[in-house]
Amino acid sequence: MIVAKTFKWEAAHRIPWHNGKCKHLHGHSYKMIVEFEGEPDENGFVIDFNIIKEIITPYIKAIDHTTIISSKDTELKEVFDTKKWKYYLLPFDSTAENLCKHFADLIIAEQQTLLKENKITALSIKVFETETSYTYLSVQLS
Repeated sequence: MIVAKTFKWEAAHRIPWHNGKCKHLHGHSYKMIVEFEGEPDENGFVIDFNIIKEIITPYIKAIDHTTIISSKDTELKEVFDTKKWKYYLLPFDSTAENLCKHFADLIIAEQQTLLKENKITALSIKVFETETSYTYLSVQLS
């Protein structure tokens, strides 16, 4: 059975090497759906929705209303450091695909105990960059 919760945030970013409009700084209303798969326990829960909210909310708070900057984009980072503007630094470009993997990796690395306690067998994430465009990653857990 799959239990899912949706989260939203606002952020700007750019993909400096892109040949189109994404080369320029622009913003998105991101949406992320996080799915936890497992068998319901004796009470009928796979994982409580409140636990999902507790897990994911700190990640959303950290990225919400920031500019997402790749550590390789030294030009943009320098501007933000000079102005002391808030940003969310990644070691890779802020493509929807990379954001999807980034959040999956964070959850798996930082929530191992909780995932095991709830006998979660798979984690799936969808990151919507626009209302009609998203990436999807599903990871089987051991």
